[in-house]
Amino acid sequence: MRFSWLGVLAAGMLAACNSGTGTQPLIPTVPVNVQLDLLDQQNKALRFDNGVVAIPPGSANGHGGIKGIYVVRQNATTYTAFERNCPYQPLDACATVTLDRSSRLFFRDSCCTSQFNLQGQVTGGPSARPLRQYATSLSGSLLTITN
Repeated sequence: MRFSWLGVLAAGMLAACNSGTGTQPLIPTVPVNVQLDLLDQQNKALRFDNGVVAIPPGSANGHGGIKGIYVVRQNATTYTAFERNCPYQPLDACATVTLDRSSRLFFRDSCCTSQFNLQGQVTGGPSARPLRQYATSLSGSLLTITN
């Protein structure tokens, strides 16, 4: 009994010592509640697969994340929404992902050079985490984004 207790204690101490090494801070959590009318001309890019629309933080459409939100049409019934705050060193002022201007097929953070596909997954750079994804629900032409 005594040896198993010591083993558990030692394992717990090792885990506690290793838990803080090399970790990055998480993106802060803020309320997200945005509604988009897909028939609105501002959102016309969302009428096509891989179309992307940027929503600024605190926009007229609702609470838009820390640094804004990207909405991507995956197909006619599936939309995804991602935080624009890069998950790698998210507290840095420049940690903002943008849509690649030339191809429009991926997001990049010019600060750390991380790249993400239109599904929010890491495709390059130092980030080990995907883009933070928010919940989406579609009712008619109204797309709601929440966390």
